[in-house]
Amino acid sequence: MENGLDKLVDSIAKRLIGEGFTVQRYNAYTTNSIYLKLDYGVCNSIRISDHPGKKHLKYRYNIGSFVKEYQEEKDKYDRYYYRIDKAENMIKKIIKDRDFKKSRYGESGYKALMQKNKRDNAAASGFWSKAVLLN
Repeated sequence: MENGLDKLVDSIAKRLIGEGFTVQRYNAYTTNSIYLKLDYGVCNSIRISDHPGKKHLKYRYNIGSFVKEYQEEKDKYDRYYYRIDKAENMIKKIIKDRDFKKSRYGESGYKALMQKNKRDNAAASGFWSKAVLLN
């Protein structure tokens, strides 16, 4: 399903792949939402959409026309909301977050977490079974 967000998604994915991320893409069936899972989920996921998401689904990074100004939500896991014209700010935050995780777990530990997530979810339904690996 082509929608007006595809260009934004493509540019975000291209930048992140260029920064060495493994990116999986999933397009929602019933809405214009598109999801990018980063490094098999070790660096969380991005929700790109034209409308607010469901309250019980909590994505770390959110971007789209529904965001009027930058916002952080503090919860068990922090969430960040970016306007479309601030995609580069979101990408910088994602890179910073990955760098922090790599410093915490080490390069090999981070890669081991990626492989564990990939292995543990190989037979999972939903996102994992329908997502397309972009790189």
